This record gives sequence, C-alpha cells and structure tokens, in this order.
Amino acid sequence: MKHFITLLFVITLSAGEMYAATPADSIRKEMKHLKGEKLLQAYHNLCRLAAAEDNMGYELRCIREYLAESLRQKDKEAEAQARVTQLYCYYNYEMTDSISYYLPEVLSAMKKNGTWDYYYNAWNVLIESYLYEDKVQTALFEAQKMYADARKRKNNYGLGTSTYGMACIYQTMGRFREAEKTIEESIVALSKVDEISQLLSAYNVLGETLDAQGKYDKLRTTCAAWKAVIDKYKKEALQKGYTPSLNGRYLYCTLATAVAELETGHYDRAKELLQLADKYAKGRKAVARFKLLQVKARYYAATKQYDRAIACNNENMGIMTAAGDSVSLLTVQMQQADLYMQAGRYKEAAELYSLVIPHKDKLRNTELAKQLDELRTIFEVDKLTLRNEVITTRLYLSLIIVALLLATIVLYIIYIRRLRRKNRALYDSILLYRKAERDMETATRLVPEEELDREGKIYRRLCELMQKEKVYKDTELNRDILSKRIGTNAVYITNAVRKYADGATVNEFINGYRLRHAASLLTNNPDLNINEVEYRSGFNSRATFNRCFRAFFGMSPSEYKAVSKEKKKTQKDSSEERA
Repeated sequence: MKHFITLLFVITLSAGEMYAATPADSIRKEMKHLKGEKLLQAYHNLCRLAAAEDNMGYELRCIREYLAESLRQKDKEAEAQARVTQLYCYYNYEMTDSISYYLPEVLSAMKKNGTWDYYYNAWNVLIESYLYEDKVQTALFEAQKMYADARKRKNNYGLGTSTYGMACIYQTMGRFREAEKTIEESIVALSKVDEISQLLSAYNVLGETLDAQGKYDKLRTTCAAWKAVIDKYKKEALQKGYTPSLNGRYLYCTLATAVAELETGHYDRAKELLQLADKYAKGRKAVARFKLLQVKARYYAATKQYDRAIACNNENMGIMTAAGDSVSLLTVQMQQADLYMQAGRYKEAAELYSLVIPHKDKLRNTELAKQLDELRTIFEVDKLTLRNEVITTRLYLSLIIVALLLATIVLYIIYIRRLRRKNRALYDSILLYRKAERDMETATRLVPEEELDREGKIYRRLCELMQKEKVYKDTELNRDILSKRIGTNAVYITNAVRKYADGATVNEFINGYRLRHAASLLTNNPDLNINEVEYRSGFNSRATFNRCFRAFFGMSPSEYKAVSKEKKKTQKDSSEERA
C-alpha cells in the first residue's frame, strides 16, 4: 500500500508538471538535445512565442539568445533574422530611439555578410516607425535615402521596398500621381525577385492609388495582372507540394476589381465579385471585414440601396470604435453622413455633419501643425547638419592646406639642401677650372712669339690687354674698340677669338673676363652687394649679369656668394681647430 501511494504521488506530480509546462518551457527542454539548424529553429520559435506575451524584456532576452547562437554558428541568415526581429521588437513597443541607435550596427553587419534583403527590411523598420509617429516628411527622406542606396547597389529588392515605402507616404500625403508613378516602379523591381508578399502589397497600394484618382480602366487592367501573379504563385506552390494560404491576397485583389467594375457601371459583375469576396473574407481579421464592408457600401450606394449601404457603414463604425481608430472612424462617419444625404435623410445627415466636421477640422489642424513642427525640426536639423558639414569641410581644408604648406616647406628645405650641395660641388669645380685656366694662360705666354700664327699673336695681345688694363670693365667695350687698341681690324679679332677661345664670339670672350672678375669680387669682397659687383665687372644690366653668370657658372651670383662665404667660414674654422 505504501509503495502504491508513492507511485500515485509520482504520477500525479509528473502529470502536474506536464500540464503546467508552457510551450516555451517545452522548447527550452528540447533545446538541450538540439544542435545546428534545429537549435537555431528552436530559438526562432522561442522568439515568436515571446512576441505574443507582451513582455519586452523577455522578448529581447530571447532574441539576444537567438542572435548569440547564430553568431556562434556563423549562420548569416539566422543572424540577419535575429537582428531584424530585434528592431521589430523595438517598433512594437514604440521605441524609435532604440531603432535609430541600433540600426547603423545592424546595417553594418548585414552589409558585411551580404544579406541584402534583411538589410533593406531592417532599414524599412525605421521608416515604418516614423510613419507610425506621423513623422511623414522624415519617413519620406529616409525612404529616399534607402532608394539612393539600393540604386547605387543595383539591388531590386531594395529598390522595390524603398519605392513601396515612398508610395505609401505619398498616398498618405494625398500626392496620388507621385504615389502611382513610384508604386509602378516598385512593382517592376519586385517582379524581379523571388519574394512575392511585398509585390502583392505593392499591387494593393497601386489599386488604392488608381481608385483615388478615378482611373478605373487602368485599375481593371492592373487587377488582371495582380490576379495573374497570385495564380502563378499558387500553381508553383502546389507543384512543390504545399498549399499556400492566399485568401487574403485574393480578397484585396477581388475587392479592387469589384470597385473598377461598379465605378464603370458593370453592377452585375461587381455583385458577383463581392459574393466571391465574402467567401475569401470568412475567418479573417477585422481589417479585412472593414475593407469588404467599405466596397459593399459603395456598391449599394451606386445601386441606390441606401439602407443596405448605411447598414454596412454602421457595422464599420462599430469595428473602428472597437479598434480605437478615431481617424478611420471619422472617415466612415463622414461617408455615413453623405449616404444619409443621398437617401434623403437630411436631419440625420445634418446631425452627423455637425458632429464630424468640427472633429475633422480639428484633426486637420492638428495634422497640419504636426507637419509644420516636423518640417521645422527637419529644417533645424538640416541647418545644424549643414553647419557641422561646413565646419568639418573647413577643418579638412585647413588640415589639407597645413599639410600642403608643411609638404612645401619640407620639399623646399630638401631642395635648398640639395641645391647647396650641388652649388658647393659646382663651386669646387669652378675653382679647379679657373686654376686650370690660369695654368693654361701661363703656358700660352711661355710659347715664343715666332711660333704663333697671326691669330695666336692677336689673341695673346687681347688676353694681355684684358689682364693688365682690365678694359672689360668698360660697359661700352666691343670688337671695334678692341681692334683699335691692338692695331688690327675687327675681322682678325673675331677669327682669333673663335680659334683660340673654343669658338666663342668676341662678346662672349669679353663677358668671360667680366664674369671671372665678378666671381673674384664675390669671393674676396663679401660685403659688396650684387649691384656693385655688376657695375665693377662691366655689366650695365642686372638681368644680363644674372643670366650670363648663371649660364657661365651654373648658379646665380647670390648663390655663388653664399657658397663662397660658407667655404671661407669652413676653412677658417678648420684653421682654428688645427691651431
């Protein structure tokens, strides 16, 4: 008996534990024995269950566990899914700041992994959160940024998602032409990707946009293409062995087709479509029922069955009241007042108008004030951003200028050092050349007169005249003056100089003596300025002097003077050290 009671107690306890365990507890218990993809799927299921519990802390903990496991397994797809789920958690709890904070990190990770569909889905969460907060302009700017990004990457899913968001925003703003153009671009892009749900949503938006503009012939054509997409997807799914749930998709397509038919006067066809829509709407959420009742009310009003139209609107008002959607409720109430007018129930229409119109005006003013505040905020943010960009640009420009200046200074210093090295080497070569030149002149003077030809004798007399009387100091000195001084003609002098001065002209011969004298002055009289050296050497132009000096010695007079001073100082220091 004792053993029986113990066994009964254990069985009861086990049964209690079995019934007390939640689905999440069961999953966690199973996870101890799972690995790889099965473990990741278990974490994903936990996140889905946590989302239904209305406990943000617990949901985020499950998502972070899922993310950690996906990172451990290096599963890029699961990682991207976890990150997007985290953003949607923040969205569901109206934490736009958290979305803005984490989004750059999320986008960076997805960009690195190349999970582009999730990349644009994550970005779209921010746009949806802005729309939820009625920040329409901000949402539009963000959607335009996403579009530019997708266009740069040539990503069809990104193009389709961003243009879908832009179209919804334009529709909200009442800019239906822009909405039509943008949603058509979205459909073209999304038709090129495998994911179909966003494409079907895009067709729904296009249908609403065409309805708002009264383009019912185009709406009929659009609905035919829309239905063909659903049919094709259903056929492919059945071929793969599973039956997709498409009643909701067929419902919205059927309702849009019904609107096109009833607005073009095809009431029988519209009635058939509404009967089909009733079948699709069975068991669906209140929002589907709301859309169905809206179209039914339009059909009954068009066929002058006003009581039935009013009944549909009354049911819709109940749905909106239960949902707490005051904006949609006002729209339905205004439609109801219009129906009262059409039905000739003027008193009821007046009462409803007097109730609704002040609320609509107040709502319109509130929305206008919100948009103005948002635009003002955007303007201030843009102004601050622009100012920061200007400051940043100026800073970068300043840094670039400073860097260029430093580079210029460094290059200049390097250039000066190299120039000085070159000039020192050149100066030493000049001294050696001048010594060799003097030795040659000495050797030439030792040659007996009778051994020289006519040109040699003339050249010797010219050199003696230059060395003894320094006639080159005369700025007017030329070939004719020289020929008179030595008693010969100008042609003989020219020939003599050309023959014995390495093909030089008479003027070059004269300038050679002037330049050597200038070099001596610069070496031996460092206190003389360049103008004085030029004048004492027989030049009458500073430009000519500089040009001839550089051509003859390979450096300017100033550089020659500086090197000469440096050499003298070095020699003096060396002498003092030896002493």
